Amino acid sequence: MQHATRNTQKVFASKFELLSLVTCLLLLVTLLSACTAIGTNKPAALQITSTPEASVFLDGKHIGKTPYSSDQLKAREYLVKIAAGEATYVEKVSLREGTLTVINRELNNNFLAQSGEVLWLESGKSGLFISSMPAGADVVLDGTLIGQTPLLFNEVTEGEHKVTLTKAGYLQREFAIKTSKNYQLVADVTLASEIAKNGPSPKSSVPLPVVKVKVEKTPQGFLRVRKEPSLSAPEIGRVKTGDELELIQETKDWVKVQLEGKQGWVSSQYVKKVP
Repeated sequence: MQHATRNTQKVFASKFELLSLVTCLLLLVTLLSACTAIGTNKPAALQITSTPEASVFLDGKHIGKTPYSSDQLKAREYLVKIAAGEATYVEKVSLREGTLTVINRELNNNFLAQSGEVLWLESGKSGLFISSMPAGADVVLDGTLIGQTPLLFNEVTEGEHKVTLTKAGYLQREFAIKTSKNYQLVADVTLASEIAKNGPSPKSSVPLPVVKVKVEKTPQGFLRVRKEPSLSAPEIGRVKTGDELELIQETKDWVKVQLEGKQGWVSSQYVKKVP
């Protein structure tokens, strides 16, 4: 089992080799099952790569650097953080028994210039489900346009495929998958803004994209800004109803914002994107 893990880690040597690694999803399911003792829960696996190399945190605990690989994690929800200086990515990820979750990220100080994908398997379902940020990206499977995100595609055949996402104003994202009739493969893809990534051309007057959120009414009359996306994280500031803040990153429950030269997290329940 250790030999199989070392081989898997080698596959993660670079972002380009991730394309080959993703095709090992089904193999890892078998390996994890084989390592499980009778009467115990199956472990879950997590693989993380990034460009550049970055520190990896699970629930606030530093566990190593990218490329990171473990096939002996408990199947539950984790708060994953990947950080390289001021370039960070934070997301809640649910690891499932006996399956591999893959996180690949190209980090950038400007979150809108980041790209990547999170891949996992859903048991009891079939087909391919792809979502993206932003939504409405064209999905090309093996050279054929199959629709726009969010997209559930049930006609995918079992085996290896190449997926490409494109959207005007964003850099193309391409990755490989291996599908199985016993699982639904889910891909959550982030596309990088062309302007945020490359900057405006010398002759262009187009400014860098800025997305803002507006603070809505709260029971307390103010909204706490926390250091990390957690209710137990230290408070680093407060904002009031009507304040508009620059959006840095979104997760399911939290929004990362710019506040007086620093960055922090606020509850997504009390903010709304400014049109």
